[in-house]
Amino acid sequence: MRFIFDTDESFSFETLRAVGYTAYGGADTGEVITTAERITPGDTESWYREWRALADRIAGIADVCAANGHAVSASSAYLRASNYYRTAEFFLRDDPWNDPRVADTSARAIETFRAAPEIQSRWARVRIPYEGIELEGYYLNVSGDEPGPTLLAHGGFDSTVEEMFFAVGEAARRHGWNCLIFEGPGQGTALRHHKLLFRHDWEAVVTPVVDVALNLRGVDPERIALLGMSMGGYLAPRAAAFEHRIAACIAYDGVLNFAAALPGPQERELDSTQRVAALDDLIAHRAHAPTSLRWAVSNALWTMGVATGQEFIDEFSKYDLTHVADQITCPTLVCDAENDQFFKGQPRMLYEALHCPKTFAAFTAAEGAREHCHEGALTLFHQRMFDWLDDTLRS
Repeated sequence: MRFIFDTDESFSFETLRAVGYTAYGGADTGEVITTAERITPGDTESWYREWRALADRIAGIADVCAANGHAVSASSAYLRASNYYRTAEFFLRDDPWNDPRVADTSARAIETFRAAPEIQSRWARVRIPYEGIELEGYYLNVSGDEPGPTLLAHGGFDSTVEEMFFAVGEAARRHGWNCLIFEGPGQGTALRHHKLLFRHDWEAVVTPVVDVALNLRGVDPERIALLGMSMGGYLAPRAAAFEHRIAACIAYDGVLNFAAALPGPQERELDSTQRVAALDDLIAHRAHAPTSLRWAVSNALWTMGVATGQEFIDEFSKYDLTHVADQITCPTLVCDAENDQFFKGQPRMLYEALHCPKTFAAFTAAEGAREHCHEGALTLFHQRMFDWLDDTLRS
């Protein structure tokens, strides 16, 4: 499904991703459509310019509302602005360490999110000790002093903790779940401020998060679930294989072998030497590649700290659950999107590799939920996911 951008799959998907958060206060349909109509397909500069202008305008509205004591209106505008800033920054990947717009726009996404009165009144900022620094998190307590089920949730290859509010956090509140959203190495401020790169052994990230969660008000230690979004569909199951305080796991969507999604040529007839050479050529000339491929390569260079074709292959090959999936013991929900352009076939492979109690949830085109992570159909995803959690971890 192409949304607005018929000739650019990546621009189409990211626009659908932005507008999909309308259900949870992260966008307004008309604002998204009119902004997208001013963007030239494939032109990442026009993408940044138009989304940044929208974000600045909505943030300005939020500031006026807040100054005049209109807390509900201020929250609405601040949350939309936060999502728009995140969207504006998305394609700034050619030189992210040196492009000042990356740090500035990312900071604005965080500032506007935290400025929302709704966030200030319901969500507590949580700092998670991790290898000498602190990872960012936000905690929602809906069970009060009573022990309640708690969802830990993180994103994937390009996520921020603030986005996880729209992706699952607000839905958790509506479904009556405590929720701790967080980000790890390779994501959000852990990457941008602390320059921490992704790591395949994600249990090293989740274990400190669980340690913190167990000391939060309302968390039932017997009912802690873990959700990983997108690439998190590898990361969360990996953590669950080693961190057995996790009582249930959601792979949203499932990934068995991340290397299968390695950017670049996938022709089977290439031998290892040719494949490395082809990847080196792609890295050097990625500016001429289609938008999605150009972005994926550039984002990998940044978030994984690789620079050559061989480094790509060596690093991506670590992200493989083939030999650890049988160590997952908790009930696991594996989600699958019919038209997943990134990990097609991977959810089924993960599901078949699991030996634990497991459920496969297929989302289809007929339901309007066929895109990666079911963008555009989040309420359907949340209904199935939280119903599964309720049934699985019923008190």
